[in-house]
Amino acid sequence: MTAKTFTIISGKGGVGTTTASINLSSALAGFAKKTLIIDADVGMPAIGLMLGLETSKATLHDVLSGTAELKEAIYDGPNNLHVLPGSISLHSFVNANSEIIGDILESVREKYDFIILDSPTGINKNSIFSISIADEIIQVMTPDIVSLAGAMKIKAISDNLEKPFRGVLLNRAGITQNELSREKIESTLGLRILETIAEDKNVNNSLAFKSPVVIKYPGLPTAVSFNRQAAEIAGIKVPLNDMLYEKKETKKKGLRLSLSKSKK
Repeated sequence: MTAKTFTIISGKGGVGTTTASINLSSALAGFAKKTLIIDADVGMPAIGLMLGLETSKATLHDVLSGTAELKEAIYDGPNNLHVLPGSISLHSFVNANSEIIGDILESVREKYDFIILDSPTGINKNSIFSISIADEIIQVMTPDIVSLAGAMKIKAISDNLEKPFRGVLLNRAGITQNELSREKIESTLGLRILETIAEDKNVNNSLAFKSPVVIKYPGLPTAVSFNRQAAEIAGIKVPLNDMLYEKKETKKKGLRLSLSKSKK
């Protein structure tokens, strides 16, 4: 067993990169795949906060500064996911050598099926390094021109490093009527959109419970999208009628979810 490493990245902040990283990795773990998520955003780590590990005794930063062993900083997360969180301490950030993350990856590759790197957003030394050590890249973006511009830069850097893309997760869709179309985004980037994930208030609700959407609200379209992509990554065939949901409008109860059989 040798892990395949995915770097989850965006060229613009606020598009949901960490949320995507957590849910994809939790979904992979839910499919009984040995999965490790690493908070590679050394400057602004959030995975520990989002999964209730913010008071962890040892973190990635301690490993990067040489004050803790790697095994001390890996914790059990949702669906038996293994989590290597970062520290929110400014002192920890100052003393961390982020380039050791590459050595960490090599030391644990044989223990996992998949390793997910939650990369810093934008173009900086740490995000470029996260791209350089990945087997494949997944971009997260929102359907707007600023996010597209950032995605184009990430694509150019990844191409220069000869790193292959799996595709794009189009997140927080459906907020405005003037959003970029799927066709426009795919043609501009030369990448396929893996999933279009609608804006959903339950994402924030799940954060309040420090639980991934795929676990807290498994029947919602957002959770279904992450599970569907995780199944594709893992090479698992899931019947369409078990994965696809549609929203049906009712006059009295508003929106409710029902299973929808679909043909491709």
